[in-house]
Amino acid sequence: MLCEKCKKRTATVFYNENINGKTRSYSLCGECAAELREKGELQDITSMIGSFADPFSSLHNDLFGSFFGIPARISAGSDKACPECGTTFREITKTGKVGCPACYTAFADELSGLIQSVHGTTAHTGNVPARHREKKERAEKLAALKAELQTAIENEEYEKAATLRDEMHKLESENGKETI
Repeated sequence: MLCEKCKKRTATVFYNENINGKTRSYSLCGECAAELREKGELQDITSMIGSFADPFSSLHNDLFGSFFGIPARISAGSDKACPECGTTFREITKTGKVGCPACYTAFADELSGLIQSVHGTTAHTGNVPARHREKKERAEKLAALKAELQTAIENEEYEKAATLRDEMHKLESENGKETI
């Protein structure tokens, strides 16, 4: 795909902007994107994330702030290492990449604040592939029924609790029958 501005170079920067319901999309080469950033017509992602994560992120650009704008108190990082791959949090802050899936568990405390500030939540809230959607909906319904069952038991509503229990058993048996 060619750059929309110069129509000469390959587009490497894809930018979507939604301001007050008006959406604009850009497909730009690196040079045109840098030019638009200098003019202030294109918001740089690091400055946007930095403003959410830490208003003083410009003070510690040498840390992960230059890449994602992580607050200094998070990015200063310890020398704690992932037990699987040996990656340290300091390395993650420098490269912006975790070493392996186990890093998310090993650095859960450090990463959760960052993920929360960037995405607004630490739980997945996006779309689910169709083949997994039904299973996810069933699991959510089961969790809601368990909470409702607990409330019914606490309120000594045993008939309602029995009905909820039966409904839960039905959902669980359906879950066991599905094939992947």
